[in-house]
Amino acid sequence: MKQILNHIYEVRNSEFYRNIGRLFSGIFLARIIPALFALLIARLYAPESFGDYMLFLSISALLSVFVNGGYEGALLIAGNEIRREAIYRFSMRINLIINSSVLIVLLFYLFIHPGDAGRNQMLLLIPCYSFFFGATQMVRNRLISRKAFRRLAVLEMVRAFLTGALQSMCFVFPETGLFTGLVAAQIITFCWFAEIRFSLRKDSFSRPNRLERALAGRYRRFPLYSLPAEFFNFLSQQLPVFLIKPFFGSSNLGLYSFSHRYLFIPVQMTGISIGSVYVEKASALRSSPVELSELTYSLFKKQVWLSLLPFTLIAFWGKPVFSFLFGPAWSYSGYLAQILAPWLFFVFISSPLSMILTVREKQKESMLFNILLLLTRASVLLAGGLWLKNLSVTIALFSGTGVLFFAFLGGWSLRLAGVNLFHAAGFLLKALIICSLPLLILWLWI
Repeated sequence: MKQILNHIYEVRNSEFYRNIGRLFSGIFLARIIPALFALLIARLYAPESFGDYMLFLSISALLSVFVNGGYEGALLIAGNEIRREAIYRFSMRINLIINSSVLIVLLFYLFIHPGDAGRNQMLLLIPCYSFFFGATQMVRNRLISRKAFRRLAVLEMVRAFLTGALQSMCFVFPETGLFTGLVAAQIITFCWFAEIRFSLRKDSFSRPNRLERALAGRYRRFPLYSLPAEFFNFLSQQLPVFLIKPFFGSSNLGLYSFSHRYLFIPVQMTGISIGSVYVEKASALRSSPVELSELTYSLFKKQVWLSLLPFTLIAFWGKPVFSFLFGPAWSYSGYLAQILAPWLFFVFISSPLSMILTVREKQKESMLFNILLLLTRASVLLAGGLWLKNLSVTIALFSGTGVLFFAFLGGWSLRLAGVNLFHAAGFLLKALIICSLPLLILWLWI
């Protein structure tokens, strides 16, 4: 009891945790909004439509990895507002050039190979989504660097509400409504925040000046290593989207995508709120290793206690929970959520802590880690699709590799921050026994 009271006192009297609380409260609402809209969307769209939507979303998000040239990470450690402004303008130029080129290529392709109207619309929306997603990411990182966490929370809430509302309103277009609503929400969100918060300067897309070129060279490790690392990480996450459909069909893709998307909501909440505050604080403590170690270990323990109970409940009772909330048609999604829960537990813990790699400028090592993760995941998914021919077993293999890799990532991040790994492992084991063992006994008894 005394330890719990000490944790509460620490949280209430720490600027670091107050910033997390401010951002988390806003992002919590931003993530609750899609969950509430999911109750409606699940009844407006069929699993096949959701599967097609996730496929085009994955293609668009894959393109968006490249559009900022990797320099969004440099914004977080640039140092002062003049340097951040220069990086922001330079990155926006890269974004505009890449997506304009993609749009021209797509128009040429559709001129030669015209298809049905729905497919054409989805294809042309890809560079549109990619541009505004990348631009919004730059706005987000500028807010983080300025410690404007309340404004960041508002941005996330606006984007979440608009996405759910516009996707629901577009249900009259069952093939394209989900993607069209998402793109429209992204455009409105960026335009509002770009105009009100930062007002793009007239020279934003002119020729790069001397400072911009110098900073592009100073932070070249981001496009050289962070960009490929982010690409490989994203591709490894999206491999099920690309491989489930040819092996198991659109319906199973929709069922998997639904479980992954809405189980990922708490992971995104902590990844954005905790990670955003942690990277700013860790960057400020680079010259104070003892303080950085204490901060990181304290954060790690709180993440473990915060995540153990909900993910354990999902691991044991995901299927009946999904069936009750979303309807019997989505019960298998709940079963897949049970399989994914252990992996996402480690993602929940390690993702915010892995921001220390940005602070320590470990871009090359991060790239190698993500290459190995991609190759391993591709191997297990291909094995599941070609030989096992069982979706549940395939997703179990995918989740198992995620547990191993993200447990390693969490340990690596703790070590970079100067945390004793034996102490961290002992704490995690004790927490698992205290929280999970009673629920396991209850599950076996029921």
